Amino acid sequence: MSKYKSIPDAFIKTADLYKDQNALRYRIDDNSDKKESINYKDLYDKVNCCAKAFEKYGMTDKHICIFSENRLQWFIADMALLSIGSVDVPRGNDSTEKELEYIYKHSDSCAIIVENTYMYNKVKNFASKAELILVLDSSIDDKDNNIISFNRFMDEGKESLNGDDDFIRKTVAKIDEENIVTIIYTSGTTNIPKGVVLKHKNILHNIDVVPDLIDLKVGERLVSMLPIWHIYERTISYIAITFGCLTTISNKKNLKIDLVEEKPDIFVSVPAIWENIYNAVLKSIDKKSFIARTIASFLLKRSTRYVRRRRYEDGFISIIGDEKKEDHKREYPNKILDALWHKLAKKIIYKNILALTGGNIRLTTSAGSTLPSYLEDFLEACGMTFASGWGITETSPVISLSSYKKNYMGTSGPIVPRVEVEVRDTEGNVLEDGCLGVCWVKGDNVFSEYYKNEELTKEVLVDGWFNSGDLGVFSHQKEIIIKGREKETVVLLTGENVEPQPIENKILESPYIEQIIIVGQDKPLLGALIVLNNENINNYCKKHNIELYIKKLSNIKGLERFIKKEISKMITSQNGFKKFEMVSRIAILSEGFTIENNLLTQSLKMKRNEITKRYKDIIESIYSFR
Repeated sequence: MSKYKSIPDAFIKTADLYKDQNALRYRIDDNSDKKESINYKDLYDKVNCCAKAFEKYGMTDKHICIFSENRLQWFIADMALLSIGSVDVPRGNDSTEKELEYIYKHSDSCAIIVENTYMYNKVKNFASKAELILVLDSSIDDKDNNIISFNRFMDEGKESLNGDDDFIRKTVAKIDEENIVTIIYTSGTTNIPKGVVLKHKNILHNIDVVPDLIDLKVGERLVSMLPIWHIYERTISYIAITFGCLTTISNKKNLKIDLVEEKPDIFVSVPAIWENIYNAVLKSIDKKSFIARTIASFLLKRSTRYVRRRRYEDGFISIIGDEKKEDHKREYPNKILDALWHKLAKKIIYKNILALTGGNIRLTTSAGSTLPSYLEDFLEACGMTFASGWGITETSPVISLSSYKKNYMGTSGPIVPRVEVEVRDTEGNVLEDGCLGVCWVKGDNVFSEYYKNEELTKEVLVDGWFNSGDLGVFSHQKEIIIKGREKETVVLLTGENVEPQPIENKILESPYIEQIIIVGQDKPLLGALIVLNNENINNYCKKHNIELYIKKLSNIKGLERFIKKEISKMITSQNGFKKFEMVSRIAILSEGFTIENNLLTQSLKMKRNEITKRYKDIIESIYSFR
């Protein structure tokens, strides 16, 4: 049971405690570098005005879509809607018109909030009967067509309040933890989004337990750049705003600047962000002179080897099943001078990397999937304390979170308080620790239903337990290790079941490979679709006199042989891979997987079904006679 009745109840209590303390920091407009801050008192007043305006327009206890990216007005509108018992249905600007129309109609929404003219143009063809269209950047105002700018909306709310500073206190008093907060339509890896229904009690669970796990302190600074409609970023934002922290609203475009300027204490991310940072470091090294490049590469290798050995000696490695610590000894070689090389790397390389993050980060968290081992090594060598977690939209999202004080690498940490996880086989039997199976979750964080989809709800919610669809295994230390998705398992003709994610993570250590998806369902051998890192591969081609035509990469046999060698260096028995996990066939693609071409979800996960469908002919061709 939470100490709060609802999310706005938590916000109001925090605003009362820290009235003069800054709550949010933001750019004054989309094209400006100038930022302003808003304190808790002023933020409360704006939420109060906005809630009154929604009531005036008849939005109490209704479903309302919010199609927008991160911005101050998003938070104000969101908290205002929750304060009058309404349910918001969020989505981002990268969504297609077809997707937005489906969400609007399926969710039974009566109004739409859009960020700007760009988003209005996406919804105008199907939103003509909406009771209200609110434009957050105030770029459109057309009263005759029920289109209202956010500025006018707030003015009307203030006028309607008539000095009533306690309006939302009265409305929030009627809301409890069983009220619905939001319906989030998951991007998913299929074409039809599912509406995940989350109640106040679900998200309040995370608000209650996460601060203690990360030792969150009042007044700490965060930078928010993941899509606010995504449950991970949204919940973290709620945690920060209800704990008395300051959050700077950022985005991909401004992230580098904001990290340096805002000097956050905590930075929340997903593995893809750290992959980009890691690759940027490799690129900068590759541009140096031969001597400087050689020294930097040497120091990186020796430094990461040192932190791996130190981790082994301290016992912070995940042990599964019948394994013993000694079984991993060869993965953690001990070289006498590595400690010295690590100290040099800190002075020459890592201090510059830390400066790019503001130099003040005490903790970074990464969720979505377990960080690949090379990224764990890199972050630890840099001196960044990080915590990996596991969670999904249906669990609000946090299920597990590693301790930043006692971090077992390669895991997603222990299960958080008030949550249970069972690893089961395909028959539903609970497996012993050390056995791989499907993770079932039970707790206050678990969603109540898929909106208007009773059949699917019954399929995944059984006796209070939720079938996450994630494959996992418990280590000796009761840390959960996520191996992939049940439906992503590749079954070879030989009958071997292959989890693609660990193989993909290892191959992505190559600076020449930007993206990869393992294929081979019902085939005798594993294959892979490869997207190259064009900058690094161009440099390679120049050095080896390979004529490069980006649109015809698959015809360049020399380049293909080189990529196969890269893969074969990583997918080896020494690195823990079995013979049937070796990648034998590849195809190099001319186009990457992106949100825009519908091959990545909004949270940057690959849509495996969509990718294999689109490249079906290419996949078949790599298995044809050669």
